[in-house]
Amino acid sequence: MSESDVSSSGEAKREWMSDGDLKPWLTESSKGEMHFFCKFCKSDYLGGISAVRKHGKSEKHKLIGRSIKNIKPLDKMRTVQSASEIAVKKKEAEIRVAMFIVQHNIALRTSDHLVSLLKTICPESDVIRNISCNRTKATAIVCNVIGEYSYMNLIDRMKNNLFSIMIDESTNKSNTKHLVIVTRMMNIETYEVRDEFAGLVQVSHGTAQGLYDTIIMLFNKNNINYKKNLVGFASDGANVMFGNHHSVKSLLESDVPNIFVMKCLCHSLALCASYACEKIPSDVEELLRDIYSYMKYSFKRQHEFQEFQHFVNIKPHKLLQPSQTRWLSLRACVKRINEQYAALKLYFQSEFLLDNKAKNIFSKLQNPIYSLYLNFLDFVLPIFTKLNIEFQSESPKIHEVYSKMTITFKILLEFYIDPDYLKTHDLCQIQYRNPQFYLPPHKLYVGGKCMADLAQNIVSREEKSIFLTKCLDFYVEGVHQLYKRFPLKSSYVQTLKNLQFMDPTNMNNIISIAPAAMNFVSKLNIDLNEIDMEWRMLRNTSIETNNNDIVKFWGDVNKLTKGDGTELYPNINKFVLFILTLPHSSASTERIFSTVNLNKTKTRNKLSTETLQGILHSKNMLTTQKKSCFEFIINKDIIDLNCNKMYKF
Repeated sequence: MSESDVSSSGEAKREWMSDGDLKPWLTESSKGEMHFFCKFCKSDYLGGISAVRKHGKSEKHKLIGRSIKNIKPLDKMRTVQSASEIAVKKKEAEIRVAMFIVQHNIALRTSDHLVSLLKTICPESDVIRNISCNRTKATAIVCNVIGEYSYMNLIDRMKNNLFSIMIDESTNKSNTKHLVIVTRMMNIETYEVRDEFAGLVQVSHGTAQGLYDTIIMLFNKNNINYKKNLVGFASDGANVMFGNHHSVKSLLESDVPNIFVMKCLCHSLALCASYACEKIPSDVEELLRDIYSYMKYSFKRQHEFQEFQHFVNIKPHKLLQPSQTRWLSLRACVKRINEQYAALKLYFQSEFLLDNKAKNIFSKLQNPIYSLYLNFLDFVLPIFTKLNIEFQSESPKIHEVYSKMTITFKILLEFYIDPDYLKTHDLCQIQYRNPQFYLPPHKLYVGGKCMADLAQNIVSREEKSIFLTKCLDFYVEGVHQLYKRFPLKSSYVQTLKNLQFMDPTNMNNIISIAPAAMNFVSKLNIDLNEIDMEWRMLRNTSIETNNNDIVKFWGDVNKLTKGDGTELYPNINKFVLFILTLPHSSASTERIFSTVNLNKTKTRNKLSTETLQGILHSKNMLTTQKKSCFEFIINKDIIDLNCNKMYKF
């Protein structure tokens, strides 16, 4: 072998390695320029170009080369696999983009720019680069992928579980009247009770028959055996919903045997407060509206008022508008005016010479009688508002209704009824409108602030007498309205009273739950002797639980089993599940309409009912999973729905 054949420069070797026949296997050797390395044979060899070509023709080298060609390169396998993964991740990303829009109540048309923005930020991502999610596709995903999956999941559970419905109707920004249907149902696996959106239906006629037919159509269309599974109904007290002769309630009662019906307690409490407030001079509410109107449209006045707020060292809170219809919101407005009273007096004192409206407002603020009425309302309205807020909860409260309402009765009665008479008579026998049993005017209780002010004689004797009379009228009317909506002698209220066994703290005080169960025997097919015997056993059993939540407590009871693995308290478990499913208010429907108003705005007033339904069902999925748009679980069934079939508008 000649020296010229063996020696070769690095530049010459790089030329050899670029040769088409040699490139797949030839590379430089770690032993130096006198050697070369074969990637097929995994060996170093001595020599120049002649030795390279000779090695390439050897039988061993060619055999190894052929076997390597038959093996699919790993990078190509990875490419095929990743293409499939990217397709799935692309669909998942599109679903998350749509859910982001839903969760944050933004317009579906923003999906065009949102996707373009993501592609600009992450151009190197194969998933982002392949996403396509314009307005049409985003709408299809919301309605026919996420929303459809959520809806069908709900329907399947309604077919196999007991449920209650809550309904309400409202007119939105585009003057479209909608009926919203919400279900209350127990998730047996997690033992959680949840209110879930079931349907939003456009209605042309809000008659009792029309609304009833709409509800039944939802059940029949989805093959839901509502006569067996529907156990409760709640709505506001409007005549079309709860009239005795022809209403949604009466139609359901005739169609669904032994259905439990409940007027929304939140609406009832609001009406009680509304009627009671009518006994207060209208000048008081007029003052609240005048103050708000005077400030509302003038930035200059608001800025000047802030200077007075700083001067008297109070928080620069904005004034609140008294609602035209929601009387319970009046309390927040009253509280804010009382908080800002000193600053308001100083501000309108500086304005009354410049403006007649300001002069009228200032004269009222100067009059201590208005301060008395505002302090009285600030004291008495929370009795209604706090109870209202409590009954807006989605957590089961049906077992607390009787105790909470009777406590409210007692509190109001103690303000103006002779205590000796109260002690000697049952609550349902109190003659609350009989002046014979009223306290003398000077003994009426009207709240701490008012009592202190009256003790200082800040108003004349005549004004004091009128003020106390108006407060008495408020109490009498408030109690009367409560009695009308919660008649203590009725069988309906007695049924609610018997449900107090649900509270574990009452367990030792209740010797039998047969009186509670007897009203639902035909619906549940339970034996009163058997359920009472189970109750006796349960009362004398020590249950290890750290749960104060009644749902979790009864969930722990539900898990108890006999030696053979069967339920220890099967009848009680069935009965408790039934009670937990019953509604106490229809506040959930109001929340649905609030969500509708966040989406169907003045600038988005063409949003269809179908799209709104898709949005609401999609939101329900987030609520059910207790997740956000970036983390909610997307299973294979949801991904499979993201296909061409989703464009079925």
